[in-house]
Parts: sequence; structure tokens; C-alpha cells
Amino acid sequence: MKTKKDFLNNYSNNPELAKLALKAGGVDWADLEQYPNDYCYASNGSVNGMIYYEDTVKFAKKNHLLILQSLDEYEDECGKITNKPKATDETQYFNWLAWFAWECTIGDVINYLED
Repeated sequence: MKTKKDFLNNYSNNPELAKLALKAGGVDWADLEQYPNDYCYASNGSVNGMIYYEDTVKFAKKNHLLILQSLDEYEDECGKITNKPKATDETQYFNWLAWFAWECTIGDVINYLED
């Protein structure tokens, strides 16, 4: 049986950020386990805790350093992301960072569930 605890302790690339992202997203583990692809992207509006800028900006500001560390690791492994919003557009910048954290976490969840 695949559990959230096992995922966080043994599989996630960034367990601290993953735990925070999963909590902020507000999606039950059972739902993620059953339909993980339904919770991948901002455009489908299925991640209750990350629908409004108020929520995503707050999450990204609170976890800014953890997200930037994860982003740096991602870019070291995969190459630079060229279409990131500029930090001068604060709302878009922090919203993008929140969704980066969520999508990385969900990608790890999907890989975990498929193994």
C-alpha cells in the first residue's frame, strides 16, 4: 500500500517542501492516490488550496527559500526555465513559484504511485 508517510520519508525529492505543498493544496491523499493526474495543473482548478492568488502568493512567500532551493536543483538537473515571471510582478512571480512547488510534488507523487 502506498502511503503519504512512505512517500514523504522515502521517495520525495524534497520532503519538507512536499509536505508543505500537500498541506497547502488541501487534496486528500486518497484522492491523489486514486486520480493523481487530475491534480497536476493549475488550469483545471482541482487543487482547492491553490485556486486563488491570495493562497498561492501566501504559500510561496512563506516557503520562498525552500521553493528557490528546489527550483535551483531542478534547473541544475533539467536546464534553466526561461519563461519564469519576473520578480517585479510579485503576484505572478509568487503564484508561479507556488505552482512550481505543487507540480514538482505531484510529479514525485505520480512517480511514487507508479513504482
